[in-house]
Amino acid sequence: MSEEKPGSSPLAKIPAAADSKKRFLWLGILTVVVVIGIVFAFAYHTMSETKSMMEVDILQRQQSITSARVEMTDAWLESLVEKSVRLVGSDLFQIFASEMDKLPSVPLLFNSPGTEEKTPDAGGVQGKDDQVDQLRSQLPLMRTMLSEFVSFSGFAAARIVNSRAETYIATEVSFSPLSSYQRKLVQQVTETSRRVYAPLEIQPKGITLDIYLPIMSPSYQGTTGKPVAVIILSQLVDSKLSEVLSPGLVDEKGRKLKMVQKNGDIYQNIASGATILRQVVDFPVKTDDSTLPFGIRSAYGENMTVYSSGIRLRATDWWIIAENDVSITNVILSDRAKIIYSIAGLIALAMALLVSAGWWRIVGREQSSINSHITNLLSVIDEQKKLLDGINSAITDPISLSDGKGAYRYVNNAFANAVGRSVDDVVGLDGPAVFGFDTAKRLNTSDQHVLMTGESVSVTEVLWLQSKRYHFQISKTPLKDVNSRTVQGIVSVFRDITQLVETQERSRRVVQQTIDALVRTIEEADPFLGGHSRIMGGIASLIAKQLRLSEKDTATIEAAANLSQIGKMFVPRGILLKPGVLTPEEKVEMERHVEYARNVLKDIEFDLPVVETICQMNERLDGKGYPKGLVGDEISVLARVLSVANAFTAMAKPRSYRPALPVDEALNILERQTGNYDSDVVKILRQVLNTPAGERLVAQAASAKAI
Repeated sequence: MSEEKPGSSPLAKIPAAADSKKRFLWLGILTVVVVIGIVFAFAYHTMSETKSMMEVDILQRQQSITSARVEMTDAWLESLVEKSVRLVGSDLFQIFASEMDKLPSVPLLFNSPGTEEKTPDAGGVQGKDDQVDQLRSQLPLMRTMLSEFVSFSGFAAARIVNSRAETYIATEVSFSPLSSYQRKLVQQVTETSRRVYAPLEIQPKGITLDIYLPIMSPSYQGTTGKPVAVIILSQLVDSKLSEVLSPGLVDEKGRKLKMVQKNGDIYQNIASGATILRQVVDFPVKTDDSTLPFGIRSAYGENMTVYSSGIRLRATDWWIIAENDVSITNVILSDRAKIIYSIAGLIALAMALLVSAGWWRIVGREQSSINSHITNLLSVIDEQKKLLDGINSAITDPISLSDGKGAYRYVNNAFANAVGRSVDDVVGLDGPAVFGFDTAKRLNTSDQHVLMTGESVSVTEVLWLQSKRYHFQISKTPLKDVNSRTVQGIVSVFRDITQLVETQERSRRVVQQTIDALVRTIEEADPFLGGHSRIMGGIASLIAKQLRLSEKDTATIEAAANLSQIGKMFVPRGILLKPGVLTPEEKVEMERHVEYARNVLKDIEFDLPVVETICQMNERLDGKGYPKGLVGDEISVLARVLSVANAFTAMAKPRSYRPALPVDEALNILERQTGNYDSDVVKILRQVLNTPAGERLVAQAASAKAI
């Protein structure tokens, strides 16, 4: 009888097998826990990024509409002031106001229409006094002129007060005396000689804006610049508020426009047609800040929570504020969270089922039991796959899976709907069959990068789908074989960013329209400066193209050239056109045109370094330029190009005290001044002036009117 070796009995193997199964069970549980943690951590990270992207999109939309409304409102306020320039600047009004200001006291000098003028005691000035009689005789004419101006200009009412805030002309039959706050505004105007926009007030006729404008003393009296009276213009603004706060042509669900004004030490919410101005508590704007920072806060005038941001008007303490209902964003995030976490749960469930299947295989059950279990497991996985497909089809972003040859093996419903076919029709087709040859060729470039490198890429493409133009951000991820890690296909997710791109394009158009408006303003105010800007811009553009600068740099140079002379509109013409050498004081005043240009352009969002280029245009390589005295490479290439183009244009145009310089003479001057101008740019200038386009620009400069 043979002896059995110790431990060879099947019973002896049971503890070892049990230990092995136990170890595998705990390893499987640990694997499932780790995978679930990773999956849900990734899902949480995805939701955080989604929320951040949505908030950035909301901010960009708000900034686009509020900046446009601020520009519109500032332009409207400026137009109200421009209407009154002819009246307050007339010699007749200035002389009359100056004489009235000399009286020690002014009684109430207007009555109901048709009644005889009455003049109570004028603080010691007798009614028979010649000066008082003369002023009294002029009152009807002045009141008539004021009334006609108010009627013609569309104002609601007007009154004129002297520097002591005493009223002596008004368009209303009866009016209340000036309040202490109104007297304070009158004093502010007379001390600063600047206009003041009073806070909006609720009047019986509607919401009213009062504008305080100085009436200066006549120049012949030798006191130019001293206000002798203040005209107070009242304007009903309900209709304008409705226009400013209207949603506009592109209405976004959940977005509203609000206006807030500063009234003394408090802030008030302004609404069109309101009967009261509601006080705004905790308005988060610093005194020296012109913006309301983007954030989540309570809506102004409503019981709701919103994303809001705002921009202050340049002319007065008003803020245009855009608000987006947070609840709408939360609903969208909630829907996406359900989808993302459902997918994460399904993946975790699938992993748990896979580990369970492996454990059942290790336990050593009968083959039939194993087969039965695997069959059941596959059934469950198939059901989960169908559920996953259902969820994937409900996702609004188009998703596709293509193989290494470009044929589509899977697409969701969103993809099929986008290309105007059914899912079954798309599966099996390649890129040219779905998108057309040219589009498929562009998409294939990034596909080949993914297949060759095994790295994910993100591209932005313009696709025409069903005769409609879309902008898509396409994220392409390689699908790799589990064992060999070779790329088997590409998973592509298409995110529709058409609305975002269109918003950005509208913003760029607004900036370009602003540039065009400023250029027209320069040309209308001073045709010499406008013509100089256009010729200089043409020369600078030719230089930029010859230097092979980027499209962005070329666009910067062209915009900066068109706006480069805007600051000189504020320099006295006597200094600007002086033929001789400027005095030190005149030179300082002339160099302030850079500061003026910066102040005019600083709030325009060019998305290009236009303002910086204009400010550096007058710097010189040797550091003797202005305003900062930059040296050498501290001056940008764009500013060097403008500097050369500006200097040549100035010499190529005739002036009242000299004819236009010949091209060679002007170029020789620039070449000799190596400490001022970039010699490489001057060399390029000589080349481009020999081209047909350059010769046309020189001819335009030489034929310009001498000033």
